[in-house]
Amino acid sequence: MKIAGIIAEYDPFHNGHAYQIAKTRDAGAEAVVVVLGGEFTQRGEPAWCSKYTRAKAALLCGADLVLEMPVPYAVGSAERFAEGGIKILDALGCVDVLSFGSESGSAEKIMDFARLFEKEEFIEEYKNALSEGISSPAARQKAAEKLAPELSSVAANPNDTLGAEYCKWLLRLNSRIKPETVKRYGAGHGEAAVLKSGIASATYLRSFEEPEDIFPFVPYKVYELLAKDYREGKLPFSEKKIEPAVLAVLRMMREEDFAKIPDCAAEGLYHRVYDAVREASSLEELYGLIKTKRYAMSRVKRIVSGAFLGLDDSVLKNADLPYIRVLGMNDTGAAVLKNAKESGCSIPISASLADLEKTSETARAFAVLEAKAEDVWQLGLPSPGKCGLAYKTKIIKL
Repeated sequence: MKIAGIIAEYDPFHNGHAYQIAKTRDAGAEAVVVVLGGEFTQRGEPAWCSKYTRAKAALLCGADLVLEMPVPYAVGSAERFAEGGIKILDALGCVDVLSFGSESGSAEKIMDFARLFEKEEFIEEYKNALSEGISSPAARQKAAEKLAPELSSVAANPNDTLGAEYCKWLLRLNSRIKPETVKRYGAGHGEAAVLKSGIASATYLRSFEEPEDIFPFVPYKVYELLAKDYREGKLPFSEKKIEPAVLAVLRMMREEDFAKIPDCAAEGLYHRVYDAVREASSLEELYGLIKTKRYAMSRVKRIVSGAFLGLDDSVLKNADLPYIRVLGMNDTGAAVLKNAKESGCSIPISASLADLEKTSETARAFAVLEAKAEDVWQLGLPSPGKCGLAYKTKIIKL
């Protein structure tokens, strides 16, 4: 059985995501495993809809097994997000290919760019470019233009560069997984549908307030899920509802506490964050006070989310992937899990967060963060749920 892995957020799941899964199947995949980001995302914002809804949407539209990416990886830079996803897929021991969307459509060029990442001369050029005060993506592109002009177009494309981060971790882990890419078409990041093709970015879809507006851009089964959640007060998430809580938590933090937040200690950024927290009276103002040409808005928002959740950098520095949590599966997904166990997967796998947190101290630290993220995320919904849902929500089975 050829097994393909996909790393995603699906916030919300739309026609473009269904297209990628279908093309992955067309390329020979007999089973599709999705590693899904949770209630706080890689873009630094709380998710627009529940991870359980997104997991079910994926299963209804071609996925067989949905696994959760733990919070420390999910609310991280592209490198850390890729690290979490690849480590989960690699640990299963039975995944054959990684499928991801890209602008170039060339897995070979993206892998070449990933190899370039690891070269000392590239790292040196990248650091030199950063010292000029430009952002990390811009510095990476500048280094590529100097050392490998034929790869500079890859460096300029957001999905190509995320794919290169995936490939970098495949190389670092000496993984058996081979990269395959699906060329993107339709709307780009943040854009509306193109020529009524039915493909619109998740960013654009999150701007809608009612599911009826989303209807042309998502599979009908997904529309039904979103409409049901909307009627029950389970979407959309509103950052405004938790804004006072976020600001209150940050105002109670000491300056040295911010230095422990991932991506915040470098270049003394934690000083800037602390000063901004003391001055800002809204999240929008806070983001504006921290952001510079060097520090992208997504990084700023990840820092704020990490601080709010109590994400300590030591969780990642002193630990590795402690477990694999199952959000949902069908019969083929169950066969994949059986295959993983037979392949010698040594990491605990379960749908129960309560069981997983008992497996090690690191597992407990990860589980506590997961439960906290779920509890506070609920407060941003039209009808907030109770605490403890991370421990009580049952596995989705189709």
